[in-house]
Amino acid sequence: MEAPSLTAAVRTALLAHPEVTEASHRFGGVVFHVGRQEIGHLHGETLADLPLPPHIRDPLVASGRVSPDHVAADSPWVSRRVHGPQDVEEIVELFRISYEHAAAQAALAGDDEDQEAAADPPPNATWREILTSPPRRLLRRRSRDR
Repeated sequence: MEAPSLTAAVRTALLAHPEVTEASHRFGGVVFHVGRQEIGHLHGETLADLPLPPHIRDPLVASGRVSPDHVAADSPWVSRRVHGPQDVEEIVELFRISYEHAAAQAALAGDDEDQEAAADPPPNATWREILTSPPRRLLRRRSRDR
């Protein structure tokens, strides 16, 4: 049996989540969003670009799993080229990471106005620890009129 195409594999993984939408990318290919936030796009079957926060992006770049963005290397974006069918599952996993981060951010943004996110996770935490741990909250203190 032939391996699924990159686009088909990413669609299957992401569109299972009701909050994920798909559209045509402005430079060709397909783009995926959670709400208004882009979680990545595909340039055909050969290249994936994904936005990741530095605490996730930097270890992935250092490990060689991804490269800095092919257009803007100093941006939070990363690129992953497809060299063969073995790369498809890795790219699907990268989209899952981007989705989980965006979904967590969307959940935080929708929280009660009296709460805000805690400080950034420790720099030695793995991306899986960061994404699977429950968010911590801090209550804002309101000043009282005297």
